[in-house]
Amino acid sequence: MSGDAESGISIDSSSIVCAEAEISGEVTIKEGCVVQPFVTFDATKGPIFVGKNNIFEEFSVIRNNSDGQPMIIGDSNIFQSHSKCHAKYVGSRNVVGIHAILEDGCSISDDCSIPPRGKVHSHQNLEPSIAVYGEFGEQRSTKTPNLNPNQQLEFLRKVLPSYHHLYGGKKRPVAVPTPATAAAATAAQ
Repeated sequence: MSGDAESGISIDSSSIVCAEAEISGEVTIKEGCVVQPFVTFDATKGPIFVGKNNIFEEFSVIRNNSDGQPMIIGDSNIFQSHSKCHAKYVGSRNVVGIHAILEDGCSISDDCSIPPRGKVHSHQNLEPSIAVYGEFGEQRSTKTPNLNPNQQLEFLRKVLPSYHHLYGGKKRPVAVPTPATAAAATAAQ
């Protein structure tokens, strides 16, 4: 684990966290997660524990407003850009759409889908495999579980370090010259 022990931030070394992310309070991010630029983790009112292989897209806000109670986020979730999570619990394999809101104290089980601009209201609990839809947040059960974001994670882990500085002083990968590029560079001199 890397991170700033004094501030309570703990990030597994296999997670990719862009330096432009804002992290405050006691935040634990487990292995394999990807945190894109301008994501906010605000744990100043209570700790946030993030499981494995989650994706937090740009401008997502993860804020614990619970006055000391932990926010727990499971594994393999996708928080799409501009989504807001104030939930006390988010299970695994959930998709939180663009501009979707999980209000204070709500609880999301596993394999749920919240659409773009969708909302789960305060203290509402979603059972497993629920899809929220429509203007008024109607719900229905789905038989198809959400897919693991493994391919998306693999792509982001490869691409983000090439274009962004990473949290914790990780450096961008340095291109290793091949014999052909070394010969071309020598010939150009």
